[in-house]
Amino acid sequence: MKNAEARWPKESTMEKLEEMRFSTCGAVLRYGAQILVVGREFRGFHAAVYEMVETPEETGFADIECRLNLVEAATELFEDGGHAMAWCMKRI
Repeated sequence: MKNAEARWPKESTMEKLEEMRFSTCGAVLRYGAQILVVGREFRGFHAAVYEMVETPEETGFADIECRLNLVEAATELFEDGGHAMAWCMKRI
């Protein structure tokens, strides 16, 4: 898949990723300071890893409102959400 990172915003929040419906048939999961995201499109599942730029302790916001930066996006599509999440887990 060309330009996989174009699908994912460079900066976001967990809340915004959920609003983009990445959690509808996928997931937006916090794993420490990393955020693992799996989304679905008609051809398969895609995946990305974000890192927290802010923390709830320093901002006073909930973790879903803290800023995130994109670390890496998968360049391939996956047959299901489990394989996409496995890709994320290997990246952290």
